[in-house]
Amino acid sequence: MKKLFIDNMKKTAGLMCSLALLASCSDWDDHFSEANVVADMEVYGGDVVSYLRSTPELSEIVSLYENNGVLSATSEDGSYTFIVTDNNVFDETQLNSAAAYAKYTVADAAIAPSMLTDGYGINTRLGKSLWVNKDGSNLKLDEYNITKAVKTDNGYVYYVDGTFPIRSSIYELLVNLPDDRYSMFKEIVRTYEEEWFDRENSTIVGVNAQGQTVYDSVFVKRNTLLDRYTEKGVKTWDMFDEQYNSTMFIPNNTQVERAINTACDNIKLWLNREPTSADTLKFKQWIAKACFVNKRLDLSQVSKEAEMITCVGDCQKIEDKVNDVVEYKSVEPAYWNPAINSLNNVSVEELSNGVAYYTTNLKIPNHIVIYRVKSRFYELWNSMTEGQRAEHFTWKNWQNPYIVQDAQGQFDLVEHPTIYYHVLTAEPTKEAVAAAMKYYPSTSASEADQYTCSVVYDGLSFDENEGNVYEVNLPAGEYYLRMGFKHSLTYSLTIEFRTKSDDPSNPNKYPWVTLKKDMVMYATGSNFHFDRGAASEVPHYGDAGISYPEGFDVDYWQQFDEKAIAYDTDGYTVGIVNLAKAGNFEIRISSSDQASLYKYNIPDLVRTKNNVQQLMMYHWCLRPTKNNY
Repeated sequence: MKKLFIDNMKKTAGLMCSLALLASCSDWDDHFSEANVVADMEVYGGDVVSYLRSTPELSEIVSLYENNGVLSATSEDGSYTFIVTDNNVFDETQLNSAAAYAKYTVADAAIAPSMLTDGYGINTRLGKSLWVNKDGSNLKLDEYNITKAVKTDNGYVYYVDGTFPIRSSIYELLVNLPDDRYSMFKEIVRTYEEEWFDRENSTIVGVNAQGQTVYDSVFVKRNTLLDRYTEKGVKTWDMFDEQYNSTMFIPNNTQVERAINTACDNIKLWLNREPTSADTLKFKQWIAKACFVNKRLDLSQVSKEAEMITCVGDCQKIEDKVNDVVEYKSVEPAYWNPAINSLNNVSVEELSNGVAYYTTNLKIPNHIVIYRVKSRFYELWNSMTEGQRAEHFTWKNWQNPYIVQDAQGQFDLVEHPTIYYHVLTAEPTKEAVAAAMKYYPSTSASEADQYTCSVVYDGLSFDENEGNVYEVNLPAGEYYLRMGFKHSLTYSLTIEFRTKSDDPSNPNKYPWVTLKKDMVMYATGSNFHFDRGAASEVPHYGDAGISYPEGFDVDYWQQFDEKAIAYDTDGYTVGIVNLAKAGNFEIRISSSDQASLYKYNIPDLVRTKNNVQQLMMYHWCLRPTKNNY
């Protein structure tokens, strides 16, 4: 019957279009392009107010409109949308405020059926939005079905089968959360909240005696940490404006305190230092960013089986009020892992502009606690005793390791530590060179073993405050491994990684994973040019500043030195590695062809910075990926 009714209506519409009695054909295209939205459609030859007043089954809600000034504020030359319930459905006893409900069901725009798509919000006179939700093949407003649509000369009337609750917004819920349970979360988010004078939307009412413009002032709220924009400054999301659909995760005081304390304890364990106020601030900012998503997520999207959730990203507005400069800087979004940061799927707050879930667990991710761990070989080697060197570095067919100073000129950047480019070098043994002359290249493992040079070293870090080294102790998980050598080396290198065994009787408990095999350094070595290669295009997560020291604003410092783009970066990506268990790791560097190419006693080279035939290692760096949670 539904299909027959619409087909007949289309035929009637065609006749009306041809007679130009009611509307243009394009209006009818809009009207019927979403014909499956409702079960019944009508056309009324008159304005929307006349339709409402002439329809007996709407007398109760029309009386509500009349008593609260809605119809008197509706003119024939305006455009409107009314969402109504007939007398059999309308239940005024459910209303907390009749005046608010009257405004909540009227929009000052003609919303055609074609616009009623899943996720669309109708901005009402109350300042709140009614959202369209898809339920199978049907679309609903809030939780109620659209049962009928009427097109009038200046708008639309939609019938629904229930009386809407006037829901709180995301921000209203946040503000009204009880302090005894949620004061910490509220404080973290609202620390960045401010009220500002919206000059553009304020009305000039005159000039005072001092010649200053006087406004009928409009003040609006903003959150300097969380409001998001395009790089051109166009607003893309905030928690105040109900035109944006959102999801909020709500941790209680116990969860917030435990998450921050655990992260601070992990700094001591993983980074071998005491946490600072800057660390605590970073953790609080992560909580604020991670607890808001710029779309409505249903239960299936936040379940423990769901994929990682990308929270609000885009650009942040940075204001320099002293110099009156505004920038829009890209920020890395926070990531919410539902498998770890679990939610109460029973206590769900349906809101006027989204949904909120209460958390049952909150963890600050490993990739936030650990920004990166980076070690330069010259700092390690110079700080170790001979016994430590023998314990942590195992050389095979390489000999005479020592530090070559200034393989490249130092990097000075104002207000930053000087970066030195000293490298750890080694040369093939004469026995390896002789074996290479005899066997290289060989398919025999035993023959190749005689000329292949290698070094295995543990993950060590340099404590610049104490001037000593220590074995790193990192959480299990996924990391980017980045490394640097001197550029234009004449041989090839193989780079391997493995988790270090905690069983002295079984040092090979974890297998070696090959990341680069016989990589020709002369061809690709420019990528591994000390720690400066990551300034080129490399596959790493994040869009801005990810390859730099924590807190380093490369755009700002390039104003003083264009080479700042290469300052103290992670280095070029060797690959993604997985630490199978918490603890330490080993890296193996080997070359199967260096011994065949190496020449001793080259005049003016020997073991200087110009001898690119020798091994020349600069640094390694591990940075957790976003999956390291």
